[in-house]
Amino acid sequence: MMKWRYSVFVLCLILFCHSQAQTNLYFINKTKNKIIEVQPGEQLSLKYAGYLGQPEFVKQTVTEITDSFVVLGVNPEIFGSTYQKALSDNPKFIYKKVMLKDIISFRRLTISRQLLKSSLMIANIFAAGYLLTDLYKKNNLSTIETLGISLSVGIITSVIINSVLPENPKYDLKNGWIVRAGNVKPKL
Repeated sequence: MMKWRYSVFVLCLILFCHSQAQTNLYFINKTKNKIIEVQPGEQLSLKYAGYLGQPEFVKQTVTEITDSFVVLGVNPEIFGSTYQKALSDNPKFIYKKVMLKDIISFRRLTISRQLLKSSLMIANIFAAGYLLTDLYKKNNLSTIETLGISLSVGIITSVIINSVLPENPKYDLKNGWIVRAGNVKPKL
């Protein structure tokens, strides 16, 4: 019980210290006259050059930004050895340290975007359930037909929602984007 409290205290202390010495990440495109600012606590979807130069993808919350790298996720080592394996095996707790020079493309995922996507998914579940229940009551459909209709509706609406609100990296650095870290927002 004491280890758990200690881990929570250490996590809160780390997050407090990071918020006090906050460095932001800026993606700048002077030709498009656009600056995208990413702060610790926001989600970022990145494509970057991996260890052997192969492209890798990560979508996670930014926990630390320095002048040379960005940290996505929480380091499982701060929770101690008992939680380390459980956290590292779970894809929700991905921990990546990405050098700024290795970033190939990016997309900032705002909280409103995530809430909208979750709301659309939940609304889709209830609407499909309501409409399909009514359809099943009025028609004599076999179990396989009902399963086929339900799967089709679920897959089609998920594809539509994911195509309207994608999470894959959008902006390529080769198209004039520059990555900078700092405390002062750059001017165009």
